[in-house]
Amino acid sequence: MTAIRHGVDPHDGSAMGRFLDEARAGRIEYDDAVLDHIAARDAHGDSGLSERAVVQLPVSLPAETELATVAEHAPAVVQLRALVDWVGDGRALTATGNLKLADARELVTLLGTSDIIDPLIGDRVFRTKSSTELPGLSHLVELAKEIRLIRVVKNRLVRVAKAAPLLRDGLALWTTGFDALPALDILIGPALWVAEHTRMLDSILDDVLPDILNTVYGLPEPIPVIRLTESVWMACTEAFGLDDLDPADATRWRKGVGADLWRLLSVLAEFGAVELTVGQPDPMYLVDLDPTWELEPGEPASLPPEAMERLRAALDPGVGPVDLVSLTPLTTRAVRARLLREGRYAPMVGELSEAEAAPLLGMITEHYSPETAEAEIAGWLAAHGGRERGLRQLLDGVRSCPFRTRAAAMLDVLAQNVPDQSTFLQGLRADEPLGPIATQMLVQEGEITPDELGPEEGLRAMTEQFIHLLELGGADAVTGALAELPAG
Repeated sequence: MTAIRHGVDPHDGSAMGRFLDEARAGRIEYDDAVLDHIAARDAHGDSGLSERAVVQLPVSLPAETELATVAEHAPAVVQLRALVDWVGDGRALTATGNLKLADARELVTLLGTSDIIDPLIGDRVFRTKSSTELPGLSHLVELAKEIRLIRVVKNRLVRVAKAAPLLRDGLALWTTGFDALPALDILIGPALWVAEHTRMLDSILDDVLPDILNTVYGLPEPIPVIRLTESVWMACTEAFGLDDLDPADATRWRKGVGADLWRLLSVLAEFGAVELTVGQPDPMYLVDLDPTWELEPGEPASLPPEAMERLRAALDPGVGPVDLVSLTPLTTRAVRARLLREGRYAPMVGELSEAEAAPLLGMITEHYSPETAEAEIAGWLAAHGGRERGLRQLLDGVRSCPFRTRAAAMLDVLAQNVPDQSTFLQGLRADEPLGPIATQMLVQEGEITPDELGPEEGLRAMTEQFIHLLELGGADAVTGALAELPAG
């Protein structure tokens, strides 16, 4: 923009070159802050154009008091508190700033970290020579430093006095520790040699880990780990341009990234952030793998064809149980808080109890699963005078909707959450605004046939169909459909 104001065409390479020379020489005034912002944005590959974020599924959470109780007994909270207590008035470190080996041995036993001291391999015992060879303990100490529970002063590990309130609040302590995890070298640790694929994944973990958590967040059933593996591999491929790897190297690197991801999930499981199980995947994770699955016009494929083939093979029902992962309630709460801080919409079951009837049903129609819809509607009815009175208000909300396709979706979600759907819809057949929709739904469910409809009801039901076609396809679609009917 500065070049344009000086009469320089940005598409003229030589003219822009001369302009930049003038700017570097200080003969062109420009805003340093704006330039720094643009440079930083481009360095991170952000063009400045944002895409609409994926809508998150609604979640159900236990009461805060219940979550607080869970947090009090979470392994990470117990370990962090025990570590701070052990530090006491201070612990001397080695000349290189590490825990003394004797202290490290004591802590591994005290804290119950996943480290193995002096492992037996074959017939030989490999002696642990430094505390840096204990990654579980090292990560816990680094986490305590990161969230300012302890710090190093004059080569001594000491407690931070201001952290006392945080240490007393188990839920806040767990959440603070969880939020700090991406800042740690979870995958690399203190090892002298680390595989290239591990360094690659660790370098983009700040972006990948939130994406993994966002993917699992709100899912009604545990997701197969292999699906996350393919997504993480695709992220690595895009970030580092690995498309040119020969097939053998690509396979080796992909398997390495898969092993790294499993190690990451294991660390999260030890922290109390995820649950790792083994079982048959829910059918919902197989639907888009069907070769006959059709994408919407303009919708890109979620994964490359070769990844789809690998997933079909790995998740074939005949293969047997697979590794599954889900978030714990503590993590669901923490991820939701982060999404809200980022300005994302992250609905929670129960927060619509004071909403108006029409917006309530509209939100449930667009965003809620059958399970969360049932819970949200039940809570709303309880807050609005009980089932009978509340249903009347909800039906008035459907009647007020000016778009018939949306009204049909709202009535459908309401009908799915009454004790007797057939009786409910039958009772609406004589309702002037809702009758045609209810009749359509009964026909679609096989409860009645078109031949059972009287002339007036049949005509209204047919008219309802044409209104839906008008809203979805426009006037031309209705004209075309009418033209195919017999003239009579």
